[in-house]
Amino acid sequence: MSGYIPSYLDRDELCVVCGDKATGYHYRCITCEGCKGFFRRTIQKNLNPTYACKYEGKCVIDKVTRNQCQECRFKKCIAVGMATDSVLFVCSYQL
Repeated sequence: MSGYIPSYLDRDELCVVCGDKATGYHYRCITCEGCKGFFRRTIQKNLNPTYACKYEGKCVIDKVTRNQCQECRFKKCIAVGMATDSVLFVCSYQL
């Protein structure tokens, strides 16, 4: 994603989850690549039940701290409107 910004996005648009530079609409929200991938993996692999916050769910999620608490990051993804029903599930079959 070498610097490409979709025409509908302002150059200085920020991710609604962590505040990093946004790359487009992902799962119905303007997000960065990091939050897009985190949300997709969480839904596809059903990881959210395994996430546990060490600080009573009160973590600040920003560009610097976003990787420190998966539970709070996922909750923020949901809170800002990222849509779980927009994540595609890829079936892999072995022949």
